[in-house]
Amino acid sequence: MFRRLSSSLPKDPEFPADLEALGYFVNEKDQIRSITRPDHEFNFFISKNERVCETQREAMNTCIRQLVQTRLLSSSLNLTRVPFTASPTDPHIPILTSTNLPTANRTILFFGEEFQDLGIFAYRTIGQESNAAGSAVDFVSAIQSSKDNPGIIIANLGQLLWYRRGGRAVTRMSWSALPRKSGVAEPMRIDPVKNRVPGNEDAAAHVKYIFEEVVPKMVNPSANLDIIGVGEGASELVAYLQTEWAKWEGRIQAIAVGAGYMWTNGEVHDAEFAKFWGKRARAYLLSPHPLETPLSGREHFGCNCYSSGEAVHTECIMPRAHRSMLGFFRLVADVPGYQEVEDLELAAPTGGEDGNGPAGWAATAADGGE
Repeated sequence: MFRRLSSSLPKDPEFPADLEALGYFVNEKDQIRSITRPDHEFNFFISKNERVCETQREAMNTCIRQLVQTRLLSSSLNLTRVPFTASPTDPHIPILTSTNLPTANRTILFFGEEFQDLGIFAYRTIGQESNAAGSAVDFVSAIQSSKDNPGIIIANLGQLLWYRRGGRAVTRMSWSALPRKSGVAEPMRIDPVKNRVPGNEDAAAHVKYIFEEVVPKMVNPSANLDIIGVGEGASELVAYLQTEWAKWEGRIQAIAVGAGYMWTNGEVHDAEFAKFWGKRARAYLLSPHPLETPLSGREHFGCNCYSSGEAVHTECIMPRAHRSMLGFFRLVADVPGYQEVEDLELAAPTGGEDGNGPAGWAATAADGGE
């Protein structure tokens, strides 16, 4: 029987978190492109070794996170640690909060997907379109251009693992890319206590903390709340509000969700919440139809459904539809007693790569299928 000593194993690949060192730059269109081939996007497949590709991607994503964070912090947003009692060295999760929360008459809360970094909507959109389009940069800019200048809270459902050696919260994808003993070693084990943040152990706990700690302590007590949830963020948002609706029904003005593949029948079941949901909520679905095309699916989702303008990827709903969502919030704020019209002229959508995504389910439900 033979075995290899650890000293003879291949070293874990390393890449610098430096855009130029990686061979890329940001062009005049805010796109990351190759220095040697300026018309080429980021190349993930630089090796047949999956570990090499993974660590290079994490180095690139680190560069993107730093770039996006710098821009967001220059837009009157702050990095806020939760729980509030945590010091910079204690386990904590960063969220983004605007400086005007104590005085704004309206605040917009955003709950994203469980695998995305803070302030990032879709790395694929960043790579294909621009850094601002695929992140919260354009989203925040659109909010701040509103005449009433709403407050902003961007929750962090993705970075829920505490990396003790690095002293920071990371996503599961970043955790997998952390340094290993060798290039063939397994990822570090996740300790259910040491690698979690108190009060924010999972997505459900984080959503609860935002509502029960962050909003009461940071937001103007008389401010109305407009809420966006995408993917898992939508599911966790709805799950929380249904159990605590009596506490929040007087403050929440409108809700918009990017309903991806995670949404299931019966998501909205509380009677009182369902009444509000049918009148003041919109679901933006995966669909090949143009943005804001009314879609069948009210019987399935409990509210009016519209095309997000994105046909395949849930993570791309926000880059495509956030301006429409903000326009919906503005409409509700400007029209006293606003309610969604139930009888719309509907398209028959198909969503997802094979037509079996949420929009496809909605069409089935509306047509009297199973």
